[in-house]
Amino acid sequence: MPVPDRASILVVEDNPTDVFLISEAIVAYGLQAELKVVEDGESAIGLIARIEADESEPCPQLILLDLNLPGTDGFEVLKRLRESKRCAGTRVIVMSSSGAASDRGKSASLGADAYFQKQVDYDRSMEIGGIIQKFLA
Repeated sequence: MPVPDRASILVVEDNPTDVFLISEAIVAYGLQAELKVVEDGESAIGLIARIEADESEPCPQLILLDLNLPGTDGFEVLKRLRESKRCAGTRVIVMSSSGAASDRGKSASLGADAYFQKQVDYDRSMEIGGIIQKFLA
């Protein structure tokens, strides 16, 4: 059960280091958020399907979505989310190590709200906190 006044964020990410950095950025920006982490595309799609089937289960307020996932990739997860009857309007920040214009374009065409290129530098990685903050405001 979500804690009142805490944003619900679904993190679809298979790299534990990236999940850690997201958590650090949320703390650094003083955000109140409850993170649910799934490590692959199938799990994310399954979660969306369970939410569709259970009216009492709320959609996450924000999804942080990696593109390069084991099995079903982030593009397919985003496509399925946008087809959802209940969660299609959920805001999505795509997070990828790819800076390719084609990945940015495809993400936008599938309905991503933002695209964040993952950074190697810790301080630059923390910038995701500011982006999350804007989407939760």
